[in-house]
Amino acid sequence: MILELMRQEATKLAAQRYPYLLLAALLALQVLRVLTLAFTPPETALDVVSAPQLWAEGLGWALRLLVFVVLVQGAMAFSQEFALGTAKTVLVLPVRRRDWCLAKLAALVLLAWALLALLALLGAVLVALTIGWSDVVREGIVLRPLAEYWRALLLGLALTGLQLLPLCAFALLVGLFFSNAGAAVGVAVLLGMMLESAGGLLRAGHWLFLYHLHRPLELLTRLGKGIPFTWDEALHEGIAVSLAWFLVLGGAAWLRLERMDIGS
Repeated sequence: MILELMRQEATKLAAQRYPYLLLAALLALQVLRVLTLAFTPPETALDVVSAPQLWAEGLGWALRLLVFVVLVQGAMAFSQEFALGTAKTVLVLPVRRRDWCLAKLAALVLLAWALLALLALLGAVLVALTIGWSDVVREGIVLRPLAEYWRALLLGLALTGLQLLPLCAFALLVGLFFSNAGAAVGVAVLLGMMLESAGGLLRAGHWLFLYHLHRPLELLTRLGKGIPFTWDEALHEGIAVSLAWFLVLGGAAWLRLERMDIGS
């Protein structure tokens, strides 16, 4: 049943126009950022952009917009159903609310991961077409051979995908409080911006999930400058915080849906 509900979510998403506009904006932003970095003349030999640095910075810029894509789509997942009245139709069928919530959440997570993978692949192609994939070299000295940082790039990408999980659950939960899709999107985006700002301003900001989202790509950017990608306390904390928030927000979304009087 969950797989069938996920298939229906994919069909509804593919039939709409706005996801393609958001995807075009994502790709365009990444292309512009990578090309700008690749063709900007370095002031010194130390400013030469390496392949992993270019890939990570381009993906990092696109990730900022990907956050809002996830917030928009997640906030609309249920609020649009309520606005159109299709939620009542779905619940007439032998569908448990838990399965419906899990299907919505799984579809959103897969969408976020698919977009992240697409951006990573596009970044790799752009790097290959501009400066090329090669060893990290500074002033004629090889700081890091090409073979060594592929594993780090894949690890950083996987960690970024993991830390998108609570964002998906958060967006889904916000949408459950509104029967107007526009209002749900506006509130979700506003709260997302507030959480991201609070992460950098508050002393306890490291307990917020958005605080850790960009950490893996920041480490990959440093890797491109010859600094090793190392597991530190911040990475471990980011994984724990992201998984904890994902369970809490996902559970809250399920409980909210279970207690809603949709049929009236």
